[in-house]
Formats: sequence, C-alpha cells, structure tokens
Amino acid sequence: MDDSSIPSLLSSDVQGNSNLDLEDELSSFRSQWQQEIKSRSPRGQPGATDSQNDYVLEQAKVLFLKGSQLEQSGRLYEAVEFYKRATQLVPDIEFQVDFTSLHGPRERQESESSIGSVDNEELEDKLMEHLQSLQLSEDVNSRKSCHPEYDQRTTHISVLPVELLNYILRWVVSVDLDMKSLENFSEVCRGFYLAARDEGIWRSACQKVWGSNTGKCKKFGGWRNMYIQRPHLLYNGCYISKLSYVRPGEKSLDNFYRPFHVVEYYRYVRFFPDGAVTIMTSPEDPPSVLPKLKHKYTKDTGMLTGVFKQIGDRVTAVLKRVKTKDQTIPYYKKHQRQRNNNDMEMTYYVELELSNVGKKSFAKLQWIDYSVTTKYIEDLWQNLRIYLSIVCVIY
Repeated sequence: MDDSSIPSLLSSDVQGNSNLDLEDELSSFRSQWQQEIKSRSPRGQPGATDSQNDYVLEQAKVLFLKGSQLEQSGRLYEAVEFYKRATQLVPDIEFQVDFTSLHGPRERQESESSIGSVDNEELEDKLMEHLQSLQLSEDVNSRKSCHPEYDQRTTHISVLPVELLNYILRWVVSVDLDMKSLENFSEVCRGFYLAARDEGIWRSACQKVWGSNTGKCKKFGGWRNMYIQRPHLLYNGCYISKLSYVRPGEKSLDNFYRPFHVVEYYRYVRFFPDGAVTIMTSPEDPPSVLPKLKHKYTKDTGMLTGVFKQIGDRVTAVLKRVKTKDQTIPYYKKHQRQRNNNDMEMTYYVELELSNVGKKSFAKLQWIDYSVTTKYIEDLWQNLRIYLSIVCVIY
C-alpha cells in the first residue's frame, strides 16, 4: 500500500462516523418528538374528549333506564338510587333518554341465560292457544295422557287409556258435579289439561244442572263457557250465613243496670246435584256442623230436608223438618193431652236468589221469600175418617 492512499482512507472513515452521528441524533429527536406528541394527545385532540363524553352519556342512560324499569315494577327505593347515579354523571339525562328503548330487549344479568327468556306476558297470551292446539302423543300400541316423573313399582295412571280416563272424569262429574276438582285436575300436566277440557264432560254437567232448559252453547262459544257464565248453584261446598240479634237480659232491682245479650247463630244451606237440599240453623261453629251436612239423609234435630228447583237466577225450595222419636212422658192437663211436636207437620217454602261476591261467581244466596205451613196430623186423621165414612154410606 502506498503512503498516498492513507489520507483517503482516513477521510472516508471520518465521513462515515459523521453520518452515523447524524442518524443517531435524528432517531433520538424523532423518539422524543413522538413521546411528546403522545403525552399531549389526550388534551390536544378533540376526538378523545368526544369519545369520553359519549361513554359517560351511555352509562348515564343505562342507569336511568334501569331506574325507570324498577319504578314501573314498584321498587321505588332502588329506582331512586339509579336515578341519583345517572344525574351525577349527566345532570340533564332525563331529556336525553329515548324511552322507546324500555320496550326493547333488557340487559342480561350474569346469572341469566338466553334459554327461556321469553316475555311473561307473551307467554301467558300464547299458553292457552298452544295447549289447545296440542294433541296427545300417540305411540305405536297405546296413547298416554302423561308420563311418570320417577320410576315406581306400582301401576301409574299413565297406563290407563285416554278413553278410560275420560270415562272416569264423566262419572265423577255426573255424580257430584265437583267442577272445582276437575279444574285442579287440569293443572297437573298437559295431558290432564286436554282431558279436562273435553266438551263432552262439560256438556253432561250443563245437562245435569239445567236439564231440559239447557239450550244450545253457540251463544257462549262452548259448553265450558256456558257452565261458567250462566247462573248455577255450587255443589262442592255449603252456603253459610252468620246472623246476630240483641235481646234484653234479666231484670234487676237496679234501674241503672240493664243487661243485653248478643245472640249469634249460623244458617247452613247445602245443595245436592240430584235436586235435594238441606238447611240447618245452629249456634255451633262450621267445623262441628259441616260433617253433618255431608250426606242428605240425616236424623239430626233441627235439620230441614227437601227438594229445590232453579229457574234462571232464582232457586225455590220446599222443605220439611226431620222427625225424631220423642222419649218424654206425655203430659196431661185437665184430662187432655197437649199436642206434641211430632203430631204436627210443618212445610217450609223458601225462595233464594244467586249473586256474585267479588271475583267468585254465584257464591252468594240472597233470602227473597220465606213462608211456613203447619198441619196437625190429628186433624188430618179426623178428616180422613169422615171422608171414609161418607164413602161407605154412599156405597
């Protein structure tokens, strides 16, 4: 290598080092400039402020809508808390909320799932149509109205054919007309619901109640609606009324003390589907008297038994008092025996009117008319003997 080539190499090295220093300074300047821009961007850029304001507004809207939903459901204290939090974020949030979003899909909680999130009101509206459109499932060999929830050794009711189940329901309705039990039976499952809504069962119930005056069901839209809407007696219980009156007590020497007694008693009226009726007046409470009214044939004293007939919302009944054997010794006065209660026959004529009580249909009986006819058996026997003697003389 020549000595002349040494300066050229030194000059090239100096130029290369200067270029590297410039690039390092330039890169450091760029990094400082970028850091400075990043540190100033949240304050300087208007886009960041707008996005932050939108986020706060959305949070305030969510809180306000939650408070509105709680207020509609009656939870006022919780609604006030959400309103307070919303106004703290945005003071005029009340004028910036779109209330139509209340009817939209609600915010799902963490513990909820999307399964079964159908609105309750829509579910109730469609439940009747859905159940009425369903048909009992048909298997290859048999039709089943229900399926057992748990395995059991005994015979389950699902083994019975649907026709036999309907026959049992018709027999229960035709005998006791216990329509309340039929409604409870329909709430067990889908198959029982369809079986209890059979029009044949309700038609037999209507014919049992009104007989030849049943008419047609087109006006009511079905036999079940006809039974519910037309006035009818309730056979699955007893009509009870509580009465009271005030009577003066025993007289005393003190004029300032005048005792009075408040007398309370009950009147029980029980109707049977075959046209029989029993009425009993007693001071005893219902728990001790109702077992006596379970059957229409009774020998209790004070019981009136008879028959009734319903025309429209009026019920007319004819009753007689139950006779019992008198074990007392006959009382004689002036060689004449006093008339015994068993020697007379009393006939009671009662007219009642059906009316509603609150949400219960035809659960009240109003006393319209009442009369009593008394006949003595001795007089009837005397009249019968005179009639027989006249007939014998004529023949």
